[in-house]
Amino acid sequence: MILSHEIPQGCKLYFGKSARLKREIEALASTILYKNGYEEIITPTFAYLEHQRDIKSREVVRTNNQYNHQIALRNDSTIDTIRLLAPHLRENALSKRWFYIQPIFVYPTTEIHQIGVENLENCDIVPFISISLEILNSIKKPNHKPFLQLANVKIPQICAKIFEIPLVAFEKIDVGVITHANPIMQELLHINNAESLKNFIQHHNTLPQDLNLALQQLLDLAETISFENCIISPLYYAPMHYYTGLFFRFFAENATLILGGEYTILEQNACGFGIYTDDLIQHLLRSNSE
Repeated sequence: MILSHEIPQGCKLYFGKSARLKREIEALASTILYKNGYEEIITPTFAYLEHQRDIKSREVVRTNNQYNHQIALRNDSTIDTIRLLAPHLRENALSKRWFYIQPIFVYPTTEIHQIGVENLENCDIVPFISISLEILNSIKKPNHKPFLQLANVKIPQICAKIFEIPLVAFEKIDVGVITHANPIMQELLHINNAESLKNFIQHHNTLPQDLNLALQQLLDLAETISFENCIISPLYYAPMHYYTGLFFRFFAENATLILGGEYTILEQNACGFGIYTDDLIQHLLRSNSE
């Protein structure tokens, strides 16, 4: 028996305080993004299945249209945005700064509310960290500040090749496999701030050039950002396969609040970030109730 007030697992229900907080977050983010020269886009809820298969980590919710073509609910707004804008961008007919406020859907019944920001003219992630902080600081302050994590997806990719470590070990954070590959990997795992990363680079001056360059890129970013709760994670691997370089994550209580970085989709280099509205709302409600 299914009770009348029950909803499928993974679906979201907001009412009263939480619904109001959701609207406030979306309104504040919109105001800040418009101020920074972004325009809004709303992509279709449904897409042809072939356009949704690139997200390896997410199962799609699928159906068929009247012509028996396979259709899927949108499961990644970044790919959809780039795919739909790409023909117009080549003609320089549209802005290259966009944001969206819309959910994605993951099989079987999970919906994830997001605010996404995509910039197709600037691949420097520092401004995106600044905008993220501006949005977070504009929202009702929680009792506990989130952490900012900085990483570079190139580092685990290069280490996987050099030390013959399966890339899945980084994806699953398999510490045992990583540390047993080489003593250098154990040292990299213990790095957590700019100073320890700088000391590592200075001490290991015979590293392969591409690895040294990737580490130096991460150090340069770390020395640029001024944030109290900042963690440097050289071996953290991006959860999105289209990330190509530096990326960042604001998190609290093991939940990701904001995730962003450099990426390439359909040969288009870009940079952006996503606000995970559901997790942010829960963080604010829990924190402010303490």
